[in-house]
Amino acid sequence: MVVNTRITKKITAVYHVLKSDMSIKQGLYQVKHGKEMALASGLYDHNKRIGIWHFFDLKGNLMQNFNYDQNIITYEAQDDDLSRFRYLFDVKVVATDTITKPMKIGGRYFGYLPLINLFKRPEWLHMDYGSYPLVNIELLISPAGNLADYTIHIKDYSQTNLNVNINLLNQEDKTFVPATINGQPVSSRIIIPCSLDNNGNIVL
Repeated sequence: MVVNTRITKKITAVYHVLKSDMSIKQGLYQVKHGKEMALASGLYDHNKRIGIWHFFDLKGNLMQNFNYDQNIITYEAQDDDLSRFRYLFDVKVVATDTITKPMKIGGRYFGYLPLINLFKRPEWLHMDYGSYPLVNIELLISPAGNLADYTIHIKDYSQTNLNVNINLLNQEDKTFVPATINGQPVSSRIIIPCSLDNNGNIVL
């Protein structure tokens, strides 16, 4: 049996469930933007993700492959000037260090949707039509790969800082692959420049 679940106004999950128990996902699972654009695709076996899942951005570019059988990222699209993601480390880095960035399972679009959807526009933040305030998302990732803090800096309001309650997220949405320096996991920060639309929603 096929089930359609709306994640946002434009994003829908389409997946199969067991006829005997509709709470159990079984088989192909896809997340789509609109009717055609796939953002995520993979297989479930009795509510467990299996095999290699593929994650895309809104332009259809492959952002990440993740092997759930081996629990490893097998492909991650390179950062470029358009991605705008920045990475900071809470330890001193020298030119001879070997560094790996922190990564979110699901890639740099789909993987961050649960974090973005958690943001609720405060009442004092008035939105004028055609006005798109700039914001910076700042995520603190622990050496164990856990989301430790989530702050939104609203630039157009004297750098107002909003703390987001990460306890509203499930553990999967708070789990990252931690940054490493010379093979050792370290604390890091992910900075994501974004904007707010006329409804006060974050736009990557």
